[in-house]
Amino acid sequence: MGMILHIVNQSPFTHTALTQCLRAFGPEDSLILIEDGVLLLTNPAFTPDLPPAVRLFALQPDADARGLGIDPDIATAVGFPQFVELVTQHQKTMSWL
Repeated sequence: MGMILHIVNQSPFTHTALTQCLRAFGPEDSLILIEDGVLLLTNPAFTPDLPPAVRLFALQPDADARGLGIDPDIATAVGFPQFVELVTQHQKTMSWL
């Protein structure tokens, strides 16, 4: 699929991990939001430079735990098996903490 799978686990409203990630984001990269990173889904307009939904993923169990839905026009919902599959489909992973 792509070169780097970027993993963001911090809220974009209280942390700079997502901003830093997007600065380093390449044209073939993908992004998965996990843990508090899924809070971006409450206001995706907060970060206008998001990749398209085909390359932006959100971990469904983390969204569920926070009472959030995942708009398929914004991000693709994935479970843990698909998260593992994304890791294997990319040449590298990079966690933004």
